[in-house]
Amino acid sequence: MLATLGEPPQGGSQGLAVEFKWDGVRCIAENRSETTRLFSRNSNNFSSSYPELVAAIPDILDGRSAVLDGEIVALDPKGRPSFSRLQRRMHVQKPTGQLVAATPAQFYVFDILELDGQDTTRLPYLERREILDELALSGKSVQTPPFWTNVDIQAMLDTAKEHGLEGIVTKRVTSTYQPGRRSPAWRVNCTRRAVTG
Repeated sequence: MLATLGEPPQGGSQGLAVEFKWDGVRCIAENRSETTRLFSRNSNNFSSSYPELVAAIPDILDGRSAVLDGEIVALDPKGRPSFSRLQRRMHVQKPTGQLVAATPAQFYVFDILELDGQDTTRLPYLERREILDELALSGKSVQTPPFWTNVDIQAMLDTAKEHGLEGIVTKRVTSTYQPGRRSPAWRVNCTRRAVTG
């Protein structure tokens, strides 16, 4: 499911969840039958580019099968996602151990599409996040970032900007997951604008 670009909702965040927008590469991670594969949002298999994530995901899932949606990021020295750092890894099919050590990738999981063979896409967003919370994905390379409800959206945008983040994503708490579709149920609000000309 893809977000649409938009302005912050007026009138508060009632009925919405707010997440930070991570500056990285979208990834669907499939962990099934002792095989872990990573796919881009265009369904390209880029597992070989991130061997540390392919190794970490089965360990953190403790043997459970799952399909996870998230963002692959590389952190700068201050612990913020840096797209320029990630670019060092993005198109390298088989990174050396030295490159992996110099620019380790992290997988920030923000949704779950399947768990132990059960489709979760028809569940509301809040139920899917509860499932993620129960999985307790909190490791060196894989984690589930927080989300907030009933918050001041402008304050969240200001916080994102203050910390050098790309922006926020607002999601309807009742929204189901619609694979491959752009939906107004998810909306990206950016802190940075670029003009090319």
